[in-house]
Amino acid sequence: MSITKLFGSYGFNTKLDSFNDEMKFFAKMSILDWCGVAYAAKQEPVSKIVSEMVKEENGVNQARVISTGYNVSSRGAALANGATGHALDYDDTHFLFVGHPTSSALPTALALGEELELSMEDLLLAYMAGVEVSTRIGHILGYSHYNAGFHQTATSGSFGATIVASKLLNLSEDQTINALGLVSTRASGIKSQFGTMGKPYHAGMAASNGIEAAKLSKLGFVSREDGIECDQGFFQTHGWDNKTPTRAVENLGTDFLFPEIKYKFHACCHGLHSFLEALEELKQENNFNPESIEEIAIETNPSWLKVCNIQEPKTGLESKFSYKLTAAMSIYGKDTADLGTYNDDICFDEKINNVRDKVTVIPNDKLTNTQSLISIKDGTRDIKNKHDLSDKIDQNILENKIVNKSASLLSKNKSHEISKMLNAPSESKVASLVDCLVS
Repeated sequence: MSITKLFGSYGFNTKLDSFNDEMKFFAKMSILDWCGVAYAAKQEPVSKIVSEMVKEENGVNQARVISTGYNVSSRGAALANGATGHALDYDDTHFLFVGHPTSSALPTALALGEELELSMEDLLLAYMAGVEVSTRIGHILGYSHYNAGFHQTATSGSFGATIVASKLLNLSEDQTINALGLVSTRASGIKSQFGTMGKPYHAGMAASNGIEAAKLSKLGFVSREDGIECDQGFFQTHGWDNKTPTRAVENLGTDFLFPEIKYKFHACCHGLHSFLEALEELKQENNFNPESIEEIAIETNPSWLKVCNIQEPKTGLESKFSYKLTAAMSIYGKDTADLGTYNDDICFDEKINNVRDKVTVIPNDKLTNTQSLISIKDGTRDIKNKHDLSDKIDQNILENKIVNKSASLLSKNKSHEISKMLNAPSESKVASLVDCLVS
């Protein structure tokens, strides 16, 4: 059976009890995390702009846009909410997926869940099936795909969103396979948009693509049933990391890749997080006088240099993609978890830029993409530290960190209410979750 067929069959056949406790835990954490991040981004320009566009073209009232409360088509809501959820670049990241799986899958589930008046249990099932598929496809595409200039949030994410949509729309197995084949020609998104509104738009594109492909398939639209792996298909044209494509479906349904998901506790590109954690540990152990620092050297995997190495950011959005500036911000005690820290003014702060210009970013191919090494020369001291984001965090500690992050972005009451829905999904409707995010 082809890869496309196997993914389609999996999406159609998987049940809630197919997923283990670990998968369910991380799914709930990711949904709670995304809700906080999306809620905090409601006033972002990209959120407002896309919301206005989908309102103008609206022909039916199926689902709500969380940034404005507009009632639009489910495809329009998925587009706008996907862009909103990724606008702050504060959403979850998967280093096998090489992108942000929740920001494409969950907006799809929210939009169709509201349109079809489904339960949170329906949403949870479809979401888990979707992110597992997109993670596996992203893993096969790997860093060769990413380094070529593609953004997996948009490309791999489109396949996960299609599984979500197919599941919620109750497509047949053949229709689900057909929808995956169709979205293989729709999935797109390039990294040259990083630092612009185009990057968060990618997440909305993927969510919208998933709904479009699934609804067309349900109406009888015919595509290739092997669109992922066929000659001149998605894998072949978009590249993969010298892996056998069939590895994408190895142990599908029994082993889960999604639980390797990572969460952001700094409101910037995830490529910066390992060095920021290493720097934070150094700051706790040492008193640094910013004016006495002679040099900061950051060693990182070379793949990140095309992602988050803007030398002299000019906007708050660009600052989220700069090793040099975020290092200087942290040295001066700026809270890198605070959304308000990343503003245009900080890019022109003379004191901060003085430290920024003492930062050197060094590619080191012996480091993985989750590792960073930082060294600080401060007078007679040359202090070093290493951090690896892949290190496991105890689930209780992780849950506490995500609950606190969510509460800070949503409010304690909203965070608690969403947690209750996730812990008793059969008792709540998706519309109730949207209510929390719209109000």
